[in-house]
Amino acid sequence: MTEPLTGQVAIVTGGASGIGGATCRALKARGVRVVAVDMNPQKLAEQKQSGGCDEPLSLDVRREEDMEKMARETVERFGRIDILVASAGILRGTGSTPRPLANVSVEEWDQVIETNLRGMFLSNRAVLPAMLRQRRGNIVNISSVSGQKGRPFDAPYCASKFGVIGMSESLAEEVRNSGIRVQIVLPDAVDTPMWDQNGPVPRPPNAVSPDRVAEVIVYLLAQPADTMIPSVVVAPFRTRRGVGAKYRSKDDETEQRS
Repeated sequence: MTEPLTGQVAIVTGGASGIGGATCRALKARGVRVVAVDMNPQKLAEQKQSGGCDEPLSLDVRREEDMEKMARETVERFGRIDILVASAGILRGTGSTPRPLANVSVEEWDQVIETNLRGMFLSNRAVLPAMLRQRRGNIVNISSVSGQKGRPFDAPYCASKFGVIGMSESLAEEVRNSGIRVQIVLPDAVDTPMWDQNGPVPRPPNAVSPDRVAEVIVYLLAQPADTMIPSVVVAPFRTRRGVGAKYRSKDDETEQRS
């Protein structure tokens, strides 16, 4: 069977590492021509050298002119834009650690909102003219489970991710009749460098790998044109101690001990 994504052109923001980097590699493995967008030119170069993208662009999702350049250069090189995976994001401001809202500076608030929400808006808006001309396109926006339920000491991040969901749902309804599909992925704890922004908070031992999240993103993109999966949570499968224990066989228990 022909791979449904082969030959398509994708832009991935945050494409140098983490979920974005894993998504670039997963799309390339399926025959997609990938433009990786990130602010880290060194990591972009590594992504290119390892075969993880076709075109690296060192751009800032917060800057309108950069996102317009992203779309323009992609169309100039490849003639179209079929896919946008908007993955660029930060957990908190530079040098910041988890703190109550009363102690969050305006600078930190703006840095998170501008990257996670303004950047999402600008990247989505930039690809729409090409997709509208084509009457076809796929957008996957990366939110978070923190966009469903607020967490203490993470107010800027939660606010930005709630906003991503609202914006994405609105856009999905606006462009549905133009053949453009907008879907949202909401990861739980993921084992990416972004976790380092948590400072003293330890990394969860069962965090999902970015490759797992990338697999889900590719699955959404590969759905038939008449199918849409609006919102997907990707979370670790946690086995609570004692749950289902009485249903285990002796063979199961022996295998677990070994």
